[in-house]
Amino acid sequence: MLLTRGECLQILSKLLNVENERLHLVDYELERDKEAVGYLGEYYTLTLIYCTTASKTQVERVFVKALQQQSDEAEKESIFRKEALLYETLLNEMQKYSRITWSPKSFYTRSDLIVLENMKLIGYCGAGNTMLSMNQMHQLLRALAAFHAASLVYEQREGINIGKQFGEYLYEITVAPNIDWYTTGISAILAVIKTLPQYQPSMDSQLADAVQRVYEQISPSSKYRNVVCHRDLWAANVFFPADHKDAALLIDFQTCRYSPPAVDLCFSLYLNLTSAERRRVEVNCIDLYYKCLQKDLQDFGLESAELIPKSELLQSYEEFRLFGALYNALVATVIKVPREFVTNAFKYVDRSAVILDYMRENQEFRDVMEKCCLEVIEIALVK
Repeated sequence: MLLTRGECLQILSKLLNVENERLHLVDYELERDKEAVGYLGEYYTLTLIYCTTASKTQVERVFVKALQQQSDEAEKESIFRKEALLYETLLNEMQKYSRITWSPKSFYTRSDLIVLENMKLIGYCGAGNTMLSMNQMHQLLRALAAFHAASLVYEQREGINIGKQFGEYLYEITVAPNIDWYTTGISAILAVIKTLPQYQPSMDSQLADAVQRVYEQISPSSKYRNVVCHRDLWAANVFFPADHKDAALLIDFQTCRYSPPAVDLCFSLYLNLTSAERRRVEVNCIDLYYKCLQKDLQDFGLESAELIPKSELLQSYEEFRLFGALYNALVATVIKVPREFVTNAFKYVDRSAVILDYMRENQEFRDVMEKCCLEVIEIALVK
């Protein structure tokens, strides 16, 4: 059993905000959630049957994310520990400085396990697609603004710099020259670019420079104000409420970094909208995000113009646009192909041949990859 009776009692106590002594845990059961699929973990529903001194038997259910029991990859263990530590420390503290809930409540963590509220049982659901509707995008932007505002308020109220205080929890796990998942993806993107009619060999040096610029953008900025960024806001990492006026919930925080908020804004728009849709709504989406950020900061007596002026947000968005476009193309090589393609060799050794073969077989995938890579070229060549 992944959890002991004592741990289940701790979870129940925090969930109900009731002291252990007033609770009697009658029984508990852990059931595998076969619908949930993820890179790092195995997923379960924990059912807690209990009573208090003043109530009859009742039932609560929570969500459990656990490190794969057969995992022998030290990298995965390290990444999982990062997320568990963030839930246990920084994320819980930040949520206190927000009137909008932007992440599920955490009830218990270990280095190999995270227990969260069950989002489906409180009325949230997944996107249902790899692209978001405009209603869903607006819900995501409301949550993102609240998340970033909480980072700024937390620093102001506590008098700290999150990057320094929690730097050991905010290290890079996805974008670096020594991370095979990323470099293999970059090789595939460059292979696709070389098949495009727009490609010319003279572009090679500019494309290499563009890849290098992205490596330089992963660190905290000395030019722009930094916040805690999620850095992986594609559709599968967002849950949506039924009421379109409410904010979404963000999940899977293992990629968090201390970066300018424009990084998350670029990722949100590039990863979740088609290029045509993004171009049509980009200005309005940035405006909505900034209006929400203003309101969230004003709730705590702060002014966005003093912390992140609109002009700075717009300037940094243009600067990080390359990062968003390149990451979008890279992610497409994984989430737009059949699941059976995504083996360890595909992820970490070479995916170029598979990607090129699948582009020849599947016109829809070819169109997606060509559009993603053309955007990379357009941005890389104007810098």
